[in-house]
Amino acid sequence: MKKVSPTPEAIKPLLVGVNNIQFTPFKSGTEIDEQALRANTRFMIEGGIVNGRGIQVIGGSNGEGFSLTDEEYKQLIDIVVDEAAGRVPICVGCLRPATEPVIRIAQHAEQAGADCLMVLAPYYYPGCEPDVVYAHFKAVAEATGLGIMIYNNPTVTGQDLSVDLLCRLAEIKNIVAFKECTQHMGKLREVILKLGDRFAIIPNATRYLMPFDYQMGAVGFITIYGNIDPAYALEMHDVCSRGDRERAKHMWQAALELSNFIYQSGFARLTALGKEMARLAGRPMGSYERLPLRRPSAADSAKLRELMIKAGMRVA
Repeated sequence: MKKVSPTPEAIKPLLVGVNNIQFTPFKSGTEIDEQALRANTRFMIEGGIVNGRGIQVIGGSNGEGFSLTDEEYKQLIDIVVDEAAGRVPICVGCLRPATEPVIRIAQHAEQAGADCLMVLAPYYYPGCEPDVVYAHFKAVAEATGLGIMIYNNPTVTGQDLSVDLLCRLAEIKNIVAFKECTQHMGKLREVILKLGDRFAIIPNATRYLMPFDYQMGAVGFITIYGNIDPAYALEMHDVCSRGDRERAKHMWQAALELSNFIYQSGFARLTALGKEMARLAGRPMGSYERLPLRRPSAADSAKLRELMIKAGMRVA
């Protein structure tokens, strides 16, 4: 029987923990590696990223949604929703620069039984006026019954969504979560103060903010590490949740050099290095990389292995 998507009210309490951006493995420039995709989805679920402990985000920036055709997007959604079988929330990143293409992906996600959507501001024209951003989110919300996670990524959109605009977007009932990719501690603190009861707030914490974001009221964190070592990512969530500052400090320090290495040169390099980390951990990542991604050099792969071990992360 086909899975029925939850209401926004029902999904919001489950948007917590490890907000894992799932990689998309490819066989070629025209084909997703379905076998690898299914195996990796099972691996993360069996590793503990399940309802109440985390979220699987597919088609996100590190999931290369920008490179997928509409048919591949549908295939990705159908495969992962089927393989997850309701065991973990599946959040579909709708990476298209304009509103109507986002709506098409959103509507298929709802039909397929996905749990929620992750939506950027329009990103082909950087710095859209706040009224345009509001109208974009409102149109998507009116076209689907799924809960929506605002995705604030100034690197991609050319603008940092203001607290005032976020408060206005909170008027849209379907919007139930906020994913913050900036490292602005003051802004995050104000967003949590004003909207912490309205949104599940999930920042990009591991490089700088861990565990201060949780102390302020964040309910999860953005990561790619669930693709590589679910137990490691879950421990990061657990130590922050219980306020174990010493263990959080140790994990942050041990992984800082790795974080700096993979984040230093933008999304294409980050995703390519992340997929190589997954391979080093023994995960199938497909035999093909779509430009602008390229397989890392042997030297970079060796450096990744060294830094993963230093961080305490799984290596095959």
